[in-house]
Amino acid sequence: MWIIKINAITNLVAFIIGSLQYKYFSKELKIIYYFVAFGIFTEVFTKFFKIFVMRNTMPIGHFYFPIAFLLAGLFYTRILEGFIKPVYLISIIIMFEVYAIINSVFVQSLFEYASLVGAIGSMLIFMFAVAFFVKVMNEAKINKLSREPLIWINTAILIYFTFNFFYYSLFNLLVSTSKEAIVIAVLFFSGINLLFYFLIGIAFLIYRKINIRYKHVLECDEIKSTINQLLIFLDYFRTKNSTKTDDRK
Repeated sequence: MWIIKINAITNLVAFIIGSLQYKYFSKELKIIYYFVAFGIFTEVFTKFFKIFVMRNTMPIGHFYFPIAFLLAGLFYTRILEGFIKPVYLISIIIMFEVYAIINSVFVQSLFEYASLVGAIGSMLIFMFAVAFFVKVMNEAKINKLSREPLIWINTAILIYFTFNFFYYSLFNLLVSTSKEAIVIAVLFFSGINLLFYFLIGIAFLIYRKINIRYKHVLECDEIKSTINQLLIFLDYFRTKNSTKTDDRK
């Protein structure tokens, strides 16, 4: 289907942009880049798994979401610092990862859809995203939200995991309803996935532009500082020569 193909292209474009800009990224954006890279890897591995191992790809989901949640959690541990103590977020991450293991071993089989883990994890990440927006509003340090990469990323995460929550929560209900309902849900989720990677790609590009602009400003400031120091030296040298001339007189 065309939307699934466009979705795959969007994922790849975001990954390529991130790869080209990686050396300019802050630690927070590098984590998001790893998230995108891990998504690409999972999609490729899923196709390989489906062709050469088995058609049931449910086991992959049991490994994908805990790792994706770990990356998202580490991202919010950094950007929520000063607003929420990292120890609280790290504790939530650890408890979720333990639950994910328990769920896969005792609750939902590896060959079942990991709907419980997906729903709970999506809800937690949604809460992290809301907390970041609250932090931004409280601090009021960002003049133009559209120029801040973290705003684009957080918006993408908020939208993506909001729909993720409903998708995981209602999956079993959709399965029991009809195949058409599943197809519609998958297509809709593909659209949300496309939007997610599109917004991430924009954030990567914006960060690069801001980095170049900031570097240019620093270079201009360094030039101005050098000129000022030179003028001070010349003024000192001129004053010193003038004093010597007066002494001779």
